[in-house]
Amino acid sequence: MTILQKSSLAVTLSFAAVSFAASVPKTIQPDNVIRCESNAACLTETVNGRSYKVLNTPRFTVMVSVSREGIYTRADVSVTNKTDTPLNVTPDDFRVEVVTPKPKVLNYISPANLNLPPAQPAPTPAPQSPLPPVAAGFAASPAPTPAVDDAAKEKTLQENAEKAACDHDLPATSIAPNEVTRGRVFFERDKHAHLVNVVLPIAGLVFEFPYSMKK
Repeated sequence: MTILQKSSLAVTLSFAAVSFAASVPKTIQPDNVIRCESNAACLTETVNGRSYKVLNTPRFTVMVSVSREGIYTRADVSVTNKTDTPLNVTPDDFRVEVVTPKPKVLNYISPANLNLPPAQPAPTPAPQSPLPPVAAGFAASPAPTPAVDDAAKEKTLQENAEKAACDHDLPATSIAPNEVTRGRVFFERDKHAHLVNVVLPIAGLVFEFPYSMKK
């Protein structure tokens, strides 16, 4: 093979390599996308019987729990602002992306357009029987006070507060520094969906939470 032939072959191979590299699709996520993967930044917690995926960043903590409710896809969302400036949250920007079996977008449903069954009233506790009168001349002894675990009590109060907070719809709001907002967000539902991404654009970042909806 002559020097000219070798040079021509080298140019041809270089061109082919460049063409192949250009044809490979890019899979690198944008810098503003934070995906909840199995790592130290993404954890799983159970609160009031619901399993939450939790994404921790230096600026925010975002928690999401997904379930089906009637004809809707329900997401319980909690956002904590760890910055020193207010944070605007707009549920209208949220969406659910169906990945499999057929890609599509499940849009946000505003509270005014929801068609949910009425909430069941809490059962009324049965009246207690009156205590018998204390015999004359005998003082009633105070009932012993059970030992209270302060940590367990605080945890119970926190869980009750979180449950009450998630029993209302998440509004468009401004979260003050070091504050948190919680609430329900409803989307359209695809009964055939297997894998979905809950996508929450917040303050220039996009938080993605993958979920399996197949039972």
